[in-house]
Amino acid sequence: MMDSKLITFITLLEEKNYTNTAKKLYITQPAVTHHIKAIEKEYDITLFNNPKTFELTRSGQILLEYAKGSRLQDELLFNTLKKQSTFVLNIGFTPLAVKVSNKRVLENINDEKLIYNFYCYAYNDLTKMLSSGELDFAIIDNSFDSTIYQSQLLFPERIILVASPNGQYKSVNKLTRDQLSVATIILPDQVGGLYNSVKATMKIKNIKIKDIQVLTSNNLDLTLTLINRNDGVAFVYENSVTDLIEKGELKRLELANFAPTQNFYLIYNKFLSFDENISKFIDLLKESGI
Repeated sequence: MMDSKLITFITLLEEKNYTNTAKKLYITQPAVTHHIKAIEKEYDITLFNNPKTFELTRSGQILLEYAKGSRLQDELLFNTLKKQSTFVLNIGFTPLAVKVSNKRVLENINDEKLIYNFYCYAYNDLTKMLSSGELDFAIIDNSFDSTIYQSQLLFPERIILVASPNGQYKSVNKLTRDQLSVATIILPDQVGGLYNSVKATMKIKNIKIKDIQVLTSNNLDLTLTLINRNDGVAFVYENSVTDLIEKGELKRLELANFAPTQNFYLIYNKFLSFDENISKFIDLLKESGI
């Protein structure tokens, strides 16, 4: 760490005023004078040709260059140590989990030391990347093999029904089973947790849907296009479309006694060496109340 007397010396030459130097360094004016005299005594030199104009002697110029170099080294050391305290995480998401995870998890974690790299892949590709160590962990809305992956439950996400605000459901707020039985329905493929939760709830409620009614989409933008093009309805995660509902670009529909949810999980490979950064992130999740 840089000698405080040298810091006083540099500051005095920048301010060219003992009082201002004292204020800037939060010390007394006599302390500034003491630091300058202490330097001259320690090195057996005279710093100024003219103390009033702060004109330096040759020895003073040499010491100034040394002091500037010391300050630069201090700054480099500080920045290096600061970088070491940051941690970078490679996070994977399934397509339908991205927007929900960002709103429910990442936006609630404020830590300048944490740097994210985001990757969005189909579930099977995510698990391959977790197995190879290319990803630190993934946030998913699917079931997973608990013999391979360590996990933490993040939150349950509600699944809702939406439609175009300009189509046949414009004046409809509650959808009946009869209306659902003839509607064009947009769902993700059968690998996803959203699909499985909807189908399981339908089975419990004895709601039957024909396969010819169902269009498949694992992409939210495509789902919105299909809703408008086919004047259909879609089951989506609530937090993925709240902004669109508020803007009037989507209409939310209620279906009596139908409120499925899907759990979101943080998973990582339990057979790879446990990364300290993963532990830090899990602690941040807990601190954020997630």
